[in-house]
Amino acid sequence: MFTLPHLLRIAHPAATLRNDVQRRLETAAPTASLPVQVWADGKAATVRAALPGYTLEDIEVEVHERTLRLSGERKADDERTYVRRERFTGRFDQRVTLPFSVEANGAQAHLTNGVLEVRLPRPESDKPRKIAINGQDQ
Repeated sequence: MFTLPHLLRIAHPAATLRNDVQRRLETAAPTASLPVQVWADGKAATVRAALPGYTLEDIEVEVHERTLRLSGERKADDERTYVRRERFTGRFDQRVTLPFSVEANGAQAHLTNGVLEVRLPRPESDKPRKIAINGQDQ
C-alpha cells in the first residue's frame, strides 16, 4: 500500500530534488558576499572591498591569471545570545574577475579604515601599443 507522500514523490521527482537541494543549502555554512568596486586604466586594475571590523590577520588575498580571490574569517567576539545581530561573522570567499591579466609580483594591498584596496599592475606585454602607419597621403 502506498501513502500519499510516497505517491507524490513518484509523481513529482522534481519536487523531491528541490526539497533536497533546499535542505542542503539551509544546512551549509553561510558565507558573506563583499561589496566590491573594480576599475582599470592602461597601467593597472584596482579592486576595493568594504571589510569593516576585519584585521590584517583575518584576510587573505590571492591572484591567479585574471582572477582575484578575497577570503577570510571573522570569529564571533563572544558567546552572547543576540536579539538582533547584523554584523556578519564567519567565512567569506569571493572571486573577482579582472579585466586583463596582471603582474602578480607587483601587486599591492592595503587595508585602511575597513576598506581593502588591491592594485594589480598590467604586464608590459599586455599593454596596448600604438602602431605606426606607413604610406603616403594623397
